[in-house]
This record gives sequence, structure tokens and C-alpha cells, in this order.
Amino acid sequence: MQRTLTIGVWSLLLAARLDVAVETSREAPDLGRLLDRLDGVARLYSDTALRFTCLETISAEPGGTQRFEYIYVYGADGKFRDYRTPARSRRGKEVSLASLHLPRWLGQAYSWAFIFRRNRRGRFRFETEGESDALGRPAIRLRFEPIPPIEKDVNDWYGTAWIDRETSQILRVEARTPDDFSKQERFQAELSAGQRSMSSPAYFYIESVTTDFAAEKNGMRFPSEVLIERSRFAVPGHRGRPFEAARVYRVRQTYVDYRFFSVRTAEEIRRILSESPVGPGHPVPLKPPPP
Repeated sequence: MQRTLTIGVWSLLLAARLDVAVETSREAPDLGRLLDRLDGVARLYSDTALRFTCLETISAEPGGTQRFEYIYVYGADGKFRDYRTPARSRRGKEVSLASLHLPRWLGQAYSWAFIFRRNRRGRFRFETEGESDALGRPAIRLRFEPIPPIEKDVNDWYGTAWIDRETSQILRVEARTPDDFSKQERFQAELSAGQRSMSSPAYFYIESVTTDFAAEKNGMRFPSEVLIERSRFAVPGHRGRPFEAARVYRVRQTYVDYRFFSVRTAEEIRRILSESPVGPGHPVPLKPPPP
């Protein structure tokens, strides 16, 4: 669908989507303490992986809809990977998403938690950005960006996580790859200038990935939906080109009917998250403190 918007209106919409900080009157939480609790969340995810299955639906626009039985397994390299079979099928033959020619999909939807593992703190910068609601819960907004060198599946995302203020569970993550983050920054600069520079591309193609964690078990949250959108943006050009925004594709992944083989009790989960481990690896602030 093609849409033409005024620069002023689209600027407001873009600002909302590109993680502008929300001002609040509440005192910001201690960053180190928050990251310690998120390390506990990541350990819980590692502990719970392989212990559930669910139904996954992937709908692509343009494209069609596919449904799978979904589970995590250990790959030959000793790492987690996705494993899919046709939904409600008794044959159990693994399905490769690559063979379905989807424009895009997100693997290991709940692995966002691993960004906050203690052993990755030297690979990201973190900053709290105030509070806002997510999934009907008061949430702390925690921004993260990779520290070079960027390594695939280790620190290859820029984004913001909404963390439940009470439970420290992840509610939502919005993220972009380093390439899309760089294009987003350049596009915002062009938009602020109000006119495309001669060296700028005619269009910017920017993709965002949003993951919601609305499924709950014993107070622990699991992915419910992933939304991947790629859009084409044009800044007004020298020849009267209007501002344009057009969606290139949209992929929605949903997860329902979780069936747990085993999961920790709510009390065990609360105990693990209340621990504050002490050790090396202090968080790196996103912006240096003033002198």
C-alpha cells in the first residue's frame, strides 16, 4: 500500500517507532541492579529451553501462511536452534523455512534475553530511557547497542527492551540490525534537513523487528508475536519528489498453545530473579556521565 504523508505528520510517526525516550517523573532504576536481574532471566531461559513445544504461525505479506509445531533443540555445534514440523502432523519431518521462500523470519524468538547475559556485558552499551507501558504493564525502557567488533548472534542488534518493573521479565523488544540502524540514522538526518543531499540514495529501505512476550507460565514470559516490517522511505528531492513511505513486506510470527514438559515453580523463578550476583563485568553506560 502506497501512502503519501506530510513531513510533519510522518516525523511524529517515525519518532514514535524509532524509540524516542519517554519522560517520566519516577526515579530511574539502578542500571547495574537491573542488568543483574536480567542475567537471572537469561539463565532461566537457558534452563527452560528444550522443555516446551508450541504452535507457530508465520504469515507473510506478500506471501501466504504456514503453521508448524515448534521446539528448540541443540544443534551439532552445541547451540540452540529452531526445529519445526508440520502442524498437527504425525510424520514429524523437519521443515526448512528457507525452502518456503519467505521474505524474512526471526529464529529463536526468545533469545533476546541472552543479550543481557553477564558474559555479554562487554559487548553492549546499555541505558535506561524512562518508563512506559507495554502489554498493559508498567515497564522500564532499556536501550542497547553493540560495541564493535560486531559478531553475528552475539552483539548484532540495536534496540530497546521493555522490562516489567515489578518482575524484571521482558515484555517487548524492538530492534534493528547495525545496517538498518545506520540507514535509520542517515534517514533521520536527511528528514531533519528537509531535502535529500546529492550524495544520498533516492530511497532508504529500513527494517524493524518487534517481539512481544505475552505468554506466561509461573510468572515467566515467552514470545507470543514477532512482527518484521521492511519499508521504503523517500526524503523530498531536488526535483520536487514528495515524501513517500511504502511497506515492502510484513511478516508476522505468532506462538500459541504452549505445552511445557517441565518448568520451574513461580517461587523458584522469584528466587532466581531476586539474586544479585557479584562478579566482573560491570555494565557499560550508553552515554558517559557528565564531568
